[in-house]
Formats: sequence, C-alpha cells, structure tokens
Amino acid sequence: MPKIQISKIIRSKRKNIALVISHDATLIVRAPMRTSLSCIEKLVAEKGAWIERKMQEFEKRPKAAKKTFEVGEEFIYLGKEYSLALTNGLKIEITEDLELLFPRVFLWRARTRMLDWYKKQAQKEIAERTRIISEKLNLKYSTLKISNAKTNWGSCGPKNSLNFNWRLIMAPESVVAYVIIHELMHILEKNHSRHFWNKVATVMPEYKQARKWLKENSKILTLE
Repeated sequence: MPKIQISKIIRSKRKNIALVISHDATLIVRAPMRTSLSCIEKLVAEKGAWIERKMQEFEKRPKAAKKTFEVGEEFIYLGKEYSLALTNGLKIEITEDLELLFPRVFLWRARTRMLDWYKKQAQKEIAERTRIISEKLNLKYSTLKISNAKTNWGSCGPKNSLNFNWRLIMAPESVVAYVIIHELMHILEKNHSRHFWNKVATVMPEYKQARKWLKENSKILTLE
C-alpha cells in the first residue's frame, strides 16, 4: 500500500489524535499540541486500510457540477432545488414556484454575486434559527459567525462562540437544525463522548438521519 499523504495537521489542546477525511477526500489530522510527526505518521500507517476505504467512499459520493449560470440550472437552498431564471432586476430572490431570480447585470461576476447571496442568507437564517433553538434550550452563546471552513460544518469555541459553514444553508432544514443543536450542545459538553451524543439525542432523537445525510451529500453543497 502506498504511503498515505496527510493534507493538513491541526494541533490544539485536545487529548487524542483524530483522523478526518475531508469533503475532497483528503486526510486531515487533528492532534494534541506536543504530538510528534513520527507518532502521527505511525498512526496513519496503522489505520491505512481504514483511511483508504473512507477516501474511496468519499470519492463515490455525488458531486456537484461546476455552475455555468444558464437558464434552468438548479441551485440548492435549504434542501430544495431552485431553477435559475434571469431577470432585469437588481436583486437575487427565490420564489414559491422554486425559481431563483438572478439579475442579468450580475452575470459578468455571477459566482461572486451568488456566493455573497448565499452567505447573507446563511447569516440571516442560521443566526435566527440558532437564536430560537438556544432560547428553547436555555443555552447562551457569545457570538455567531459564518465561516468559509472547508471541513467543519460548525464549531463551538472555548468561550462558546459559534461558527457555521455558509454552505450549510444549502442543506435541508432538518440538517441545519442538527448542526445548530450539535454546536449548542458543545456549550455543555466540549467533546464527542457518549454523554454528549445522549444530550443531542434528547433534543433531536432523529439526529443520526441528519448526520448521515450530511456525510453522504456534502459534495453537492457547493458552487463549484
């Protein structure tokens, strides 16, 4: 078996080494601060078969085609597919008829305009949904930001600051709720122990379905 390439090593104040296969089927290693490179490489070699299998699984998952911004092209928003329609307006909008109205004047930098729209929608929708859920659970977070993270859908910092990947706004509402609940539960449990997952299940008993959907469909949640 050829040597497995490590895409990135992220060191933090964690206790154990974690092997993460990213959305582009590359290996990211999360390790304690003082973990040596030789120790990391030894673990990667030992887990080689598992890593290869997971990478192959990721490669087989559905991928999104590069957007061309032609009339009728589908764009995903909160789990629904919207058909692109060009307009003479100056605002990107979605309709109840599942159309995404896109101004012709934006076509010369279409991807940038579309990305900005998704990020603004993510900021508005995810922030509001997080506020509602956190109030129901009586959990307080310090700040909420929308990120460009390539591997994480969300994170909860040591001071209870929340970060969410802008691409999450493309996922179904149940998946968005799962990620929000997941990060809010980290306010109580800064780990992924059985105790943590029990807390998630108490709030969202069907969380495994949402988690599975996200793992299997992560590659289609993009503008590439």
